[in-house]
Amino acid sequence: MDGTHNGELSKEQPQAEPANCARKIRVAIVGTGLAGLTTAYLLQQDKQKRYHVTLFEQAEAMSLDAASVTVKNDGTGVTERIDIPPRSFCRGYYDNLCRMYDYLGMPFQPISLTWVYAKASATSRSEFDPSCYENAETIPGTYFVYGRRLHEMLLMSSHFWRSSFETILQTFYLAICHIWFFASCFLLAPRRIRPKSHSDLDFNTDDFSHYESFRQYVDRIRLPQQYLSCYLLPVLSVICSCSHAEMMDFPASDVTNFVKGSFWRKTYVNKGGINRVQSALSNQIQDVRLRARVLKVDQADGQVLIRWERPADKGRPMSEEMFDRVVLAVSPNVAAAIFDPAKSTLSMIPTAPVTSSVSAPASAKMSLVHEKGHKTSGECSYRRGDTQVMVFRTMFSADVVRSESLHFLPNGVTVRTSPSAGTDLPKGSLHSATFTRTLRTIRSRRVVNRALRKSISGDDSNCGVWTNGEDGVWITGSWCWDGLVVLEGCVISAMRVARDFGVSIPWDKGHS
Repeated sequence: MDGTHNGELSKEQPQAEPANCARKIRVAIVGTGLAGLTTAYLLQQDKQKRYHVTLFEQAEAMSLDAASVTVKNDGTGVTERIDIPPRSFCRGYYDNLCRMYDYLGMPFQPISLTWVYAKASATSRSEFDPSCYENAETIPGTYFVYGRRLHEMLLMSSHFWRSSFETILQTFYLAICHIWFFASCFLLAPRRIRPKSHSDLDFNTDDFSHYESFRQYVDRIRLPQQYLSCYLLPVLSVICSCSHAEMMDFPASDVTNFVKGSFWRKTYVNKGGINRVQSALSNQIQDVRLRARVLKVDQADGQVLIRWERPADKGRPMSEEMFDRVVLAVSPNVAAAIFDPAKSTLSMIPTAPVTSSVSAPASAKMSLVHEKGHKTSGECSYRRGDTQVMVFRTMFSADVVRSESLHFLPNGVTVRTSPSAGTDLPKGSLHSATFTRTLRTIRSRRVVNRALRKSISGDDSNCGVWTNGEDGVWITGSWCWDGLVVLEGCVISAMRVARDFGVSIPWDKGHS
């Protein structure tokens, strides 16, 4: 669905509304990740058929699956799909995501992981090559291997009891810290704190302004520093794709709610890859503009004007088109850049780059499959039945403490994800991609909740601050809710937009 048949017009020639869209409300959705495609899908399901949806995507393929790849074992001929990023989830915290998958008939499967904690020195970071280690547990700097739930290790594993005294002692220490942290998340809710001054709020005082950060929370519950730095933060910062210091600035409620929602839950991935979800959500959308970069979104004569271009078409004039409503399903920095009324609000939300790469040792005989039209083949590499190894590799330095993940797949491929841009690619790299990750802070939490308040409560008294739906423009995305920046936020924010548009949610239980 290239969309090149949709006539481009210069800004002096506004496009006429398509004949088959007469009396329909024209909605432009900028961005084709999970939030954008879920919003588009819901509007297409409108029982009254009131909406004509147009998707804008600056890349050559819809972005939900754009970075994923298919690899082939040249020795056996077997092909497997690798989702980049992996997009794992669980029932509980990802309640709306799972109910949407169930409704769409998208099967998912559990995966079993062995966690390996390793320490990296600042000098070895750039030289490290994960493809050299077919046994992930031999990675230099490994200081703990966690292969099953702690109660199973302590009560059932004869191998554990034959371990060294140091290993047994360390495991009991971790068990005690782990139990204390989880108990705190369930029993000790994050506190509301009084700001030092009115200027700390950025806006007028509201219900979302006074909750403590994760740093303040772990200090209050007296969590041991070694457990925090060497075991807890590596996992949390990998989930959120940020440095340890940035993770400590997250709202404490983000972490405690995630722990409670994911406690004792199995980890799942989509069976066959995220491309199947992308196809299910987008197959009814006829008007798709790929390689179309939106430059500006402006209000004009009661409608919303979109100015856009196709960078590949050099010398071609910028196009512009009028819509009744626009949904920005992009990161906050992009939304702030193209939509001026929200700039002062959304520019306060921090973002950071994340790099993922796929590599394989020469012995694995793996190569990329170049798929025409980005149609996938093969089964998902995050397959059921094979225990996979996830390495949390942390670089401790005076400047920054940062953890990266190394996911060793059963087919010999390693997926490396680092919370930085320009990470040195290891030998044997098959593919790499850089993403923008939205970070959370106490301040950005207030900003997001304030921007979303209008669509939640109907409260228009936002003191000049742009709110969702104002000027005919909505925001949606993994960051557009009060929680960790994960897939669940994409679905919840898309459901919120659909409700604002008067569209029912087929998988909704009546709350989000």
